[in-house]
Amino acid sequence: MRELRRCGPHAYLKLEDAGEVGLFAVRGEMDDFSPPGGGFEFFRGLGIIGYANTFKIWLRKFPRPIFIVCAENNQIISWVFIEEWPEMARDGSPVWVLRAIETLPSFRKRKIGYRLLLLGLSQTVGYLITKPLTADADRFFRRSGFMDEREFRSLPMDLTKHPGYLILPPFRKTKLMTEIDRYFIPAGSPEA
Repeated sequence: MRELRRCGPHAYLKLEDAGEVGLFAVRGEMDDFSPPGGGFEFFRGLGIIGYANTFKIWLRKFPRPIFIVCAENNQIISWVFIEEWPEMARDGSPVWVLRAIETLPSFRKRKIGYRLLLLGLSQTVGYLITKPLTADADRFFRRSGFMDEREFRSLPMDLTKHPGYLILPPFRKTKLMTEIDRYFIPAGSPEA
């Protein structure tokens, strides 16, 4: 596990081994002791019920995915999961896919998910793609600079078998990365 950044009471950590998940409380919708506002719930409709077990399975994959969490008092309050896409872009650049990002309901609207996105970008090179599953997710990613395939003169990768994906090209990623320090403030300071 590596600490990537801190912001107020929140530690942003890259988990690298399945055993590290057990160091944290992971609150799902089935927990009797979920935090105020509820636990993680979005992916239950996709068959994910035990979030901690799912996180462990993801971290056993090879090549290792990028799994970054935001933790407060040894509780995961938000997380992002990014893995390498099997094909390279037409220009030879790597392609990464953001599979999932979620924040506990009581911690939303505080830019925690955006900070996780920025840290995920800092761990990748090339393109990042994602398929938003809700209108809110679509707005989040478009505001972050992701583009619809119709916005490209020439698509950087073949997505014909993967409709609905948004693409963050390297030039937009570079622009986002110039702002990363604005979103992380020292411990003891109020959240940005």
